[in-house]
Amino acid sequence: MMTSQRKLATLIFLLVISVYVAIPAFAFQNEPDGFRGIKWGTNISELADLLLVESGKDTQYYCRKNDEMKIGDAGIDQISYGFYKNRFYVVLVEYNGFLNFTKLKTILFDQYGKPDQPNKLMEKYFWSGTTVDIYFDYNEILKRGDIYYSFRPIQQERAKER
Repeated sequence: MMTSQRKLATLIFLLVISVYVAIPAFAFQNEPDGFRGIKWGTNISELADLLLVESGKDTQYYCRKNDEMKIGDAGIDQISYGFYKNRFYVVLVEYNGFLNFTKLKTILFDQYGKPDQPNKLMEKYFWSGTTVDIYFDYNEILKRGDIYYSFRPIQQERAKER
């Protein structure tokens, strides 16, 4: 994904999630304390297997050197790990194809339970937990989608400092 597209996707995600932050959070089942073995808030200095993909003022995005490009049996295109002030706080998973969408939907619903779906005509789903928000979508026209995991304490800190 190109830099401007990643920034736009992140901005849209933050705007959508900001609506849900105002709503009282209810924990969803199996709320993750990190992603693929990296705990939320982990300092970048503790990780050795990351390659810098994009860097901004206080935010950097990395890919892992030997990351498996699968979640369950669904193929994924890229996983970006986001750090704010060197602390792990967000993950962007990008995938293509309706078959991968249906596999990921089953996996995520089984793992986290039934999400919020504000518009039943759109494939956009939200889980809002006590500390983690997850956004999952699929664009039928582009035949691609994303999964965002966001650690709310650092996300809120970042939003306040902008």
